[in-house]
Amino acid sequence: MEYEAGLMLEGGGMRCAFTVGVLDYFLDQQVEFPAVATASAGALIGSSYIAKQRDRNTKLLAAIGKNRDAISILRLLQKRELFGMDLIFEKLANHTFPLEFQSFSQASSRFIVGTTDINTGKPVFYDQFDQQKDLSTIIRASCSLPVLAPSIDYKGNQLIDGGVADPIPITPLVEQGFKKQVIVLTRNKNYVKKPTKLNWFYKRIFKNKPELVKLLRNRHLRYNETMKQIRAMEAKGEVFIIQPEEPLEASRIERSYDKLEALYHQGYQVAKEKHQALLDFLQGSEQPPYAEENLSS
Repeated sequence: MEYEAGLMLEGGGMRCAFTVGVLDYFLDQQVEFPAVATASAGALIGSSYIAKQRDRNTKLLAAIGKNRDAISILRLLQKRELFGMDLIFEKLANHTFPLEFQSFSQASSRFIVGTTDINTGKPVFYDQFDQQKDLSTIIRASCSLPVLAPSIDYKGNQLIDGGVADPIPITPLVEQGFKKQVIVLTRNKNYVKKPTKLNWFYKRIFKNKPELVKLLRNRHLRYNETMKQIRAMEAKGEVFIIQPEEPLEASRIERSYDKLEALYHQGYQVAKEKHQALLDFLQGSEQPPYAEENLSS
C-alpha cells in the first residue's frame, strides 16, 4: 500500500546494511511511498527498493565487502580513491547485480537523489532519469566522497557525495507538499557528529574551491542542526524515525560479512517492531498530494 508521506534514506557507506533490512521489511509488507529522497549510499540501495528488487542490495553489499579491490587502503594512498568506484558501479551494480531499470522506470514512486556541486558547495537534486546511464551516473556521483573518490562530471556540473551538502535531505520532500516524513538513519539516536580534523588537508586539496572547503569544515554543524530540527518535527508528529538503537559496530568501510549480516537483521527487526507504530503515524490523517514540478527541470 502506498502512503501519502515521504521517505528519506540517509547514507553511511556499508552501514546502510541497516537500511537494507528496513527496506526489505517494507517490501515484504508492501509499504510504499510516492517519493523517496536519498543521499550517498542511500541512493544506491534506494534504487533497488524503487524497482522492488528485494535481494539485490544484500548481494551487492556482500560482494563489495568480499572483494578486496572494492575497498582498498593501498589504492587510497596511491590514487586517492578508497572505494573502487569502477568495480562497484560498473561491474557489480550494473552487470553482476544489475538494476531492473524497466521496473524502476515504471514505479509510481518518485526517486530523488541528492548530490553536491563541488564548485558552489550547494546541493543539487535529480529526479528525472530517462536512461539507466543517467541514473547510474547520478548515484555514483552521490556516493563519491571528497578526497576518497573523484568527482563526477554530469551535464557540465562537477558533482560529489550528496551527503556533504545535505546529509539528511528531507527538504525536497517538504517542498513537494508532504507534511509527514519517514526517515531512516544509520546512526543511533544520541549520535553527535564531531568536527573534522582534516581542515588543513581540505584547504590544501581544494585550495581553489573555498565554498567546498567551508562546507566540509562546517559539515558537523549542519548535520547536528538538521538532527535538532528533525527531533522537533518528530515531537510535532511530522516525522517518524527508524534508526539503530545502539552505536553500530560496523563502520562506513565495513567488510565483515558477519557484521553486515547482523546489521541487516537489526534493521529488519527494528522495522518489524515499529511497524504498527509506523502505520498509526501514516494513517493518522490525509496528506496533500505532492507537487508535480520536476526537481531537475
